[in-house]
Amino acid sequence: MGGDIGPAVTMIALRKFMVEHSRLRVILFGAEPTTAFPDDQESAQLASRVQFVNCSSVVESGERPSSALRHKGGSSMALAVQAVADGDASACVSAGNTGALMAFGLQKLKTLPGISRPAICSYIPTRSGEVLALDLGANIDCSAAQLHQFALLGALTARIVNGIANPKLKLLNIGLEANKGMKSVQEAATLLAEDVRINYCGFIEADRLFHGDADVVVCDGRSGNIALKASEGVASMISDIYRDHINSHWLSRLAFRVFMRSTASLSQRLHPSRYNGAYLLGLNGIIIKSHGGADSQSFYEALNLARLAAGENLPSVLAPLLASDLSASVHQTRCGDE
Repeated sequence: MGGDIGPAVTMIALRKFMVEHSRLRVILFGAEPTTAFPDDQESAQLASRVQFVNCSSVVESGERPSSALRHKGGSSMALAVQAVADGDASACVSAGNTGALMAFGLQKLKTLPGISRPAICSYIPTRSGEVLALDLGANIDCSAAQLHQFALLGALTARIVNGIANPKLKLLNIGLEANKGMKSVQEAATLLAEDVRINYCGFIEADRLFHGDADVVVCDGRSGNIALKASEGVASMISDIYRDHINSHWLSRLAFRVFMRSTASLSQRLHPSRYNGAYLLGLNGIIIKSHGGADSQSFYEALNLARLAAGENLPSVLAPLLASDLSASVHQTRCGDE
């Protein structure tokens, strides 16, 4: 029921997803008949793998998380998260109110060992592939200890999900010098340098986020969200300028068609829909947050991210690693080591 459009997007994405993954079973939480497939033969086959749960309410986009916790216990969002807590679902995907989703996650799933707050964690495209970035908006002010927790979560996730044996991790900062940045960032850098589980490679500035200098970038929610929104704005501006230029002359339109044919795979790799979906990382259960403005292809990508996380059983794998004693950890090769 979440997102700017709701079932008109989520149901189209879900139909495509279920066709491609024939063993997948789904629980849909919402208001029937909006959460129903069209009446055709293929949909009838898919419907046999779907359980509908009719919900008494919906969390509104602007609703305060505290209000949702008090008054929306029977909402589609609350019941979807509860299904993960009860073991009835392997993951929850929502395009709804981020704050409420985080609140229900904390209430019903709790956090993993040693983690005080979950972080919004997502992939960002780079010149050489992609980087895992966290926190992207869940925690506005973060202590050094929380940044250290996010770093450990990010490093372990990159190792488990992306298969990177020794991911390079950097801290987002306003400069590369040791004396630059807020006190919490400087203190976090010390903690990361001392943690043998993390391949800490120093600070990174925002202009290097997309150059592939790191596998994981850690920041507080305010800095991460601003960096993400600014980059989205720049990408949108460049796209608009190109469109205006192309439409200004027939020769430009012809050249653009030729160019697009030769760079189709590049366009597909960089399309924003491919990077929709963020982990609420640090919870003792899988919740994937989709962008509220996602179209059906973007929501499909969020569903696929949930499938991958569930396939890796991410929280269950992370929990013992987070609880392990530092002295028992295997030393990782560090940046600059021979």
